Amino acid sequence: MNRIIEYLIIGRKLNKTYNRYLGEVSEIYGLNRMEINVLLFLYNNPGYDTASDIVELRSFPKSNVSKAVDVLTGRNYLEGITDKEDRRIIHLRICPPALDAVRAARKCQEDFLQYICRGVTKEEMKVVDHVISVISQNLKEN
Repeated sequence: MNRIIEYLIIGRKLNKTYNRYLGEVSEIYGLNRMEINVLLFLYNNPGYDTASDIVELRSFPKSNVSKAVDVLTGRNYLEGITDKEDRRIIHLRICPPALDAVRAARKCQEDFLQYICRGVTKEEMKVVDHVISVISQNLKEN
């Protein structure tokens, strides 16, 4: 099979499998995928705590992130805090009512990684991480 097609198929399968892992969290906590992604991004990336950070670093559509933030804020899962130096910047903070959902989603992420990396040695994983980092950097140049 053509290597390009194989890479694209792997990417789609990774995404589909990842979404399946998060499906249980979605059902139990009544959150859609974007809402889960927003919570996980904030939890996994301290210091990147604005909607703009999420849009830029995860390449999600601004409107989807905005809607998810509004829903999560309405459910008291997120709180917006105005920046002290620039009132246009709103920092997002995960609130206590969201913590069970975030922990469950984080566990799904860990289970997903264990599943896709089973049989890969630590040394091989270092190589995979390096290659993905280089590819990611190449894609940023586009």
